[in-house]
Amino acid sequence: MVDLVCHMPRLPQSGEGAVAESVRARVGGCAFNSANMLRQLGVPHTLFAPVGEGIFAGFVERELHARGLEALRVPARGDGAVLDSGGCVCLVEPDGERTMLTLPGIDRHFERSWFDELDPSCFGYGLASGYEIEGAGGDAIISFFEDHADIRLYYAPGPRILGVGPAKTARINALHPVWHLNDQEARAYTGCSSLEAAGLAIAQECGNAAVITAGAAGASVFADGSCTTVVAEPVDVVDSIGAGDAHLGALVAARAAGRTWKDALAIANCAAAAVCQVEGGVLDDKTFASLGIRV
Repeated sequence: MVDLVCHMPRLPQSGEGAVAESVRARVGGCAFNSANMLRQLGVPHTLFAPVGEGIFAGFVERELHARGLEALRVPARGDGAVLDSGGCVCLVEPDGERTMLTLPGIDRHFERSWFDELDPSCFGYGLASGYEIEGAGGDAIISFFEDHADIRLYYAPGPRILGVGPAKTARINALHPVWHLNDQEARAYTGCSSLEAAGLAIAQECGNAAVITAGAAGASVFADGSCTTVVAEPVDVVDSIGAGDAHLGALVAARAAGRTWKDALAIANCAAAAVCQVEGGVLDDKTFASLGIRV
């Protein structure tokens, strides 16, 4: 999708007219942000994210091509229509916090037939986002992982964690995925006031580990009734767009390489911190190379 990054002196109030101090268009979205981190870490992967037809789709396709990534072209629906790619208006406050308004597109309309071109035996891990799961195509995504339960699923519900609904969440948890989310999302989902209680509750519910990021406080993994926390190094935050997605991509790469949870969290924290220091959700290749991140 396309991120429209709008820097604001403050968030507008209801009924108010506001003017952004600056606006930039960036390719983004959970899938792309995570996949770009995997690409920069040299991890073989497939970006299975559809690109439709329209203004946003054209922009996305050009940006993917510039990074050596291929767009997933999908057939028209039965009525002959092809949706545009989605967009996201990201309102960024002076402290770097972002508030997002998603403009739904083809990314929320997955179809089960699209997965026929994949060879499931090629994949050891899969990443799924709540934005897509919540949409009309969420059942198609879940059914793919149900049919191929040997693919280890990392589930990032994101801000739409409550919108996904109990039925889809139960099907996902039956696959025993690793959950990856931030502290605000974890507390909203569980109703727990403490991060530890929320993390342990989610880990018990999914029957696997729960990884919870907490901004400057770092990230924690809850597994087997215990908690491991790795603090983050302080940085000057430009915005927090895509930081969680970069964290997820780096975390999966590290775990796939055999890293311990503690080491994987440290690597993922470093990647996320770097993304927070630039505008938008991804690092350019030169900046990434200067970090010296390896898995």
